[in-house]
Amino acid sequence: MQNAVSAILSASSGPVAIFTDFDGTLVEIASHPDAVLVPDDLPARLRSLYAALDGALAIVTGRTIDTIDGFLPAQAFSVAGSHGAEHRHNGQRQKPDAHLVNDAETITGRVSDTLLGQEGILVEPKPTGVAVHYRAAPAKGAMVRAALSRALDGFPDFHAIDGKKVVEARPTSANKGAALSQLMQVKPFASRMPVFIGDDVTDEDGFAAAERLGGFGIRIGQDAQTHAQFSLPDIASLYSYFDALIEREPNSTASDFAGQGIQESRIR
Repeated sequence: MQNAVSAILSASSGPVAIFTDFDGTLVEIASHPDAVLVPDDLPARLRSLYAALDGALAIVTGRTIDTIDGFLPAQAFSVAGSHGAEHRHNGQRQKPDAHLVNDAETITGRVSDTLLGQEGILVEPKPTGVAVHYRAAPAKGAMVRAALSRALDGFPDFHAIDGKKVVEARPTSANKGAALSQLMQVKPFASRMPVFIGDDVTDEDGFAAAERLGGFGIRIGQDAQTHAQFSLPDIASLYSYFDALIEREPNSTASDFAGQGIQESRIR
């Protein structure tokens, strides 16, 4: 693990901007989307990293912004939610297009009606799409894909994408690579090296965009084909990379946050 972290740190030689997924990257994937457990020391670690990077930290996720705020309240970092269909930067929130919201409601209604009563299937509405989870019924993956495909009929602005035991409908214009590229045009991200971190197929657009803009990707987990230049075996390894970035930056605020995080974890 330390060799992998050292190699990534060497590649992160200049000022970097960190773009990270949430589920499976910052936190372990749970059996239900609402059952995610946020480690006690993660909020302080993210505050430290935000300070060390002078604010160049963003969560880029399929989750909504409101959901991220629920898991990680009172954080200053930027968020691209719903695969980039909604954004918040410097406290200013950009809402998704109204027609995408309306179409998503119709698609959600269609797939919900089709899968009504199916045990182990969870339909999760989102502002500009819908996620259909089958983690509790893995044998029903093909049925879920077929149901969502039918629900998307007549909506050319949307498409389906597979994830880990989930199939999701999202706008064709929204992906994590586009979200990264948009943030890289504004301060404090501009002129930094982008590093995109994720664990799933939906993160591949982010890996590719980071590389196009002179940076690289980090895939969490093993045994997966990926565009990411680097991989780390688990979330604990990613935390080690974050801690190393915090320690190397001459930022007193970050050091204060880091000390606070260590103290909080000891108290708990």
